[in-house]
Amino acid sequence: MVMDGLAELLERVERSLPADVLRDMRAAGIALTLGSSFEAGAPRLVRLDPALAEEEIAELESMASFGPAATGVSNTIFILTKAGVRHGPRIKVAIDPPLSFNVRAKTASLSIPDGEHVAGESVPSALHGQLRRFIELNRDVLLAYWRQEIDTGDLARRLRSI
Repeated sequence: MVMDGLAELLERVERSLPADVLRDMRAAGIALTLGSSFEAGAPRLVRLDPALAEEEIAELESMASFGPAATGVSNTIFILTKAGVRHGPRIKVAIDPPLSFNVRAKTASLSIPDGEHVAGESVPSALHGQLRRFIELNRDVLLAYWRQEIDTGDLARRLRSI
């Protein structure tokens, strides 16, 4: 009987999430977990998985950032390596503010293989076009950096502006 109530609660939670949140969670390989809401006597309805926090830190530490002068793209781009992450090759782009070098700003992520938006904020079509051209022009070097075959200095020297 308790399990029936939990299954119903799970369905209600899933139905309450906006479609874009569900899509982004699937793309990022993130799932919500139901569990006890009491930690040391204090109710906690939302908790962060420590492994996910470690992954985020690893991602931030293995990211290079470049502004418009280096890329020709209107917004700052963050280029990632595969170190400590569970997703495929991607770049991030600063959305708000657009020229921020702070990875905690609002960002969007695009897949390096196909240039598709995979997570984060929506990307205006003109910016998405710039990012696709940048990825097409630099796909080989972006993937080499992702695979950790080149260092950040090599990446900076080999990147071509659109």
